[in-house]
Amino acid sequence: MGTESRGCQAFWHLPIRRAIAAITVFAAIFLFRAHAVAQEYPPYGPNVPIAHFDHGKRPHRTPPPPNLICPVLSPSCDDVRTAQSEWNTELLGYDSLDGRSTYQPLVVHQGNRYIAYMAHHAGCAINRLNGQNEVNGTSLIDVTDPQHPVYLHHIVGFPADCGGNLDAAGNQMVHVCSGDTLPSNSPEEAARKHGHYYMLRSNGNSSGQPGTESHQVFDVTDPTNPTLLTTIAPGETNTHKNWWECYSGVAYLVANDGLASANRADSAQGWQQSGSNQHMKIYNLHDPANPEYIRDFGFVGQQPGGTTVEGLVSPPTGIHGPISAGDRLYAAYGVGGNGSIAIYDRAKVLNGCSAKGASASCAKSPTQNEMLAPQLGWFTLPTTSLNGGHTSFPIFGQEDGKTRNLLLVTSEEGANECSQGSAPHAVWLYDITDEAHPKLIAEDPNDPARTMMDVPNGFNYTWLGIVPGNGVADNHCGTTNCSQAGVYGASITPQDSPSNPNSFCNQGARFGVHSSTELFYPPYYGRLAITAWFTGGLRVFDIRNPDDPRPIAYFIPAPNDTGCGEQGGPSPGPGCTFGNTGRDGHTVNAIHTNNVELDDRGLIYIADRAGTGMHVIKLTGEAAAAGAGN
Repeated sequence: MGTESRGCQAFWHLPIRRAIAAITVFAAIFLFRAHAVAQEYPPYGPNVPIAHFDHGKRPHRTPPPPNLICPVLSPSCDDVRTAQSEWNTELLGYDSLDGRSTYQPLVVHQGNRYIAYMAHHAGCAINRLNGQNEVNGTSLIDVTDPQHPVYLHHIVGFPADCGGNLDAAGNQMVHVCSGDTLPSNSPEEAARKHGHYYMLRSNGNSSGQPGTESHQVFDVTDPTNPTLLTTIAPGETNTHKNWWECYSGVAYLVANDGLASANRADSAQGWQQSGSNQHMKIYNLHDPANPEYIRDFGFVGQQPGGTTVEGLVSPPTGIHGPISAGDRLYAAYGVGGNGSIAIYDRAKVLNGCSAKGASASCAKSPTQNEMLAPQLGWFTLPTTSLNGGHTSFPIFGQEDGKTRNLLLVTSEEGANECSQGSAPHAVWLYDITDEAHPKLIAEDPNDPARTMMDVPNGFNYTWLGIVPGNGVADNHCGTTNCSQAGVYGASITPQDSPSNPNSFCNQGARFGVHSSTELFYPPYYGRLAITAWFTGGLRVFDIRNPDDPRPIAYFIPAPNDTGCGEQGGPSPGPGCTFGNTGRDGHTVNAIHTNNVELDDRGLIYIADRAGTGMHVIKLTGEAAAAGAGN
C-alpha cells in the first residue's frame, strides 16, 4: 500500500477581498509566491496524499499489559501508576517543559531546523531561562536533534494570574506558516515576508461575558525572540482550536464574540450554541500583520435567529475545531457530548457571502439557506448524546481502483476516572465516499463505544465495570441502533464498593481518547491512526484495511517525580507531574497524554496535560513496518 499526491483546485476559490478583479489578485498571488516549503500537504500546501486501502487479514494481537510501578499492590508498595511502557515504540527525546500543562504539540521544519511549538493550558511555572514565575503560554524547543531538545523561549500567556481551571485560559492552540508560502498581493508584501515565519495562537479560552479572549500572531523567525505582530478580534470568548492554511492564508478561528467586542467592525453578535460556546470566525491572514475578515460560520441553527434542523440539541453544540483539505472543510461539533460532524464545500463557505444574491448580512448573520448552501453531509455518532465531535480528520484514498474516502473521528473524554454513567470515548472510522450518506465502518457491537478502535480500561486489555446504557434516540449515525452504548457503572476502581483491580480508570485523571494527529504526512497517512488516550498514553492503530483496523503500538510515559527542580517547574521542588482527583476523592500524580502530532521525519510528539512534559517517540517493529507499507 502506498501513497501518492493529488493537486487540488482549492487555491482558485480563495476569497482574497480586494477592490480589484479577482483574476488580477490570483495572478499577483502566483507571481509573488516564489518560495515553496518542503511540506506540500495541508495545512502547508494544497495537495493531499492518496492512501491505498486493501483487504488484508492481518493478525489482531492483544497489546501487552503496561509496566506498573507496583506490579502487585500491597501496604509496602501502593503506587497505582503505570511506569514507562513501550510496544513497537521507542523514546528518543524528552523535555519537561518546566512542568507546564500542555495541550498541543506542533513541529515545524523551519529553515534548516525543526522547532517544536508547545501550546499550554492555564497555570504558571518557573521559566528555567530567567527564573521567573510566568503564566503558561507557548514554549519553543529546537528538536533538530530529537534526542537532545533545546529549550529556546517561553512566550508568556493569558490571563495575568495563575488561578483557574486548566481549560479556562492559556494559549492552547498554535499553527505556524512561512512568509514564503503565504500568498502575497504585491512585490512589497512578498519582500516584507520573505524569510519570515509566523505563529498563530489562541489566547485564553472561556472567560465568559463580556469576553477577554483573542487570537494572536507572532513573528517567530527568530524562535529565541518572538515578537507580537497583531491581535485578532479582541474581546472574544471561548477561543480554541484554529486551523491556518499556509498556501492560501485563510484561517478558521474558533471563538464567539463577547459583548466587549460589540464595537468591532468584524464582531458578529448573537450566535448561539449549546455546550461549548464556539463557532468559526474566518479571516485571511496572507499578510499576518493585517488580518482580513471573511465571515462567521458554523452548524446550521447556530446563526443569529437560526432554527435548528439538524443535530441532537437546540441550539446545536459548538464546534471544537475545523480541518480543511482539498475542496472540503470538515467540522467536529460537541467536543465530548451530543456530537455531530459536518462536511462542507470549502469554496462555498469562503465565497458564499460574495456570491450573487447573498444577503447584506451574510458575513455576520447569514440566512438559514446561506448556512445550508455549503453543506454536503452531516452525521451523529454511535452512542449519540454520550459522545461528541472533537477531531474529524479526512483520509482520501482508493480501494480496488475506486475512490474511497474516510473520516477519522474522536470524542474527548472529559471526566476523571471513568465517571459513572459516562460512555467510553473512542475513535470511529466513517466511509464518506458518498458524503450525503456517511457510513460507520469497523463497527464492533461488543465494544461499549461500538468501534474496533478503542482501548479497554483493564491493564489486560479487557473492560471493567461496563453496564448497558443508551444515549438519546437518533438515526443519523451511519449505522443501526445509534443510541446503544455501554457505560461505566458504579464500581470501577479499587476504592469503589465492591472493589476492582487496578486499571487505567484508577489513575486520578481521564482515561479515553482525546485527539488524533492532524497533519497529512506520508508515509503514515492512510496507514496508521495515531491518537492520544490520556492515562492510556499514545495509541496507534493499523488502518490499511479500514474495515478491520487493529492496535499496533503504544507508548505510556513515566510520571516525572524528580525532573523539574528549582530551575524550572510549577514550584521550586521535585517533580513535574501534578495530581488529578477522580472517584471517591482519589488523587494521583499520573501521566495524562493530551495531544499528539508528527513531523515530516516520521517522529511522534506527545504533550502531557498533567505537566509531565514533551516526549519524542519513534515507531519500531511491526508498527514501523506498517507505517512504511510493509
